[in-house]
Amino acid sequence: MPETADLEIELKTESSRAVITGKTSVPFRTFVGLVLQRKVFQLFKQWDKEPVILSSELLTQLASAPQDSQENRTHLVVVTLGMGTLFGIFIFALGQAVLSALGFEIGSSELMLIDGGLVGLAILAVVLARLQRITRGQRIADTMERAAQFLSKK
Repeated sequence: MPETADLEIELKTESSRAVITGKTSVPFRTFVGLVLQRKVFQLFKQWDKEPVILSSELLTQLASAPQDSQENRTHLVVVTLGMGTLFGIFIFALGQAVLSALGFEIGSSELMLIDGGLVGLAILAVVLARLQRITRGQRIADTMERAAQFLSKK
């Protein structure tokens, strides 16, 4: 971590409490929620040198927390899709068994109709995934452009 300079703050006392002038105390949950839910990149220009006062224990736990990487998310998506596929096959087989027990036979035309629907759903999923990837790529390009502007102004 970069070394920080000493911080000079103005204190005032209110009923035996020291209050830092111009600073607000917020719960950690609220602060993290605001950071995660807002676009904060533009705030770096204005507030990048502003000190943030944290407890030493919280800072240590933040530094030692595992990183949330794209690899972890990709692994989660793959596992979820695999489990969903297995669950779908199980439900389909169970439904087919129940229909057979009730005297309804599923012929090849019905199975082809189901297959066509699944292929259409797969094509739709691929198209949506590509659209999302294009959007993510555009976001990365925008971030890189902002970073280049930020670095060129220094």
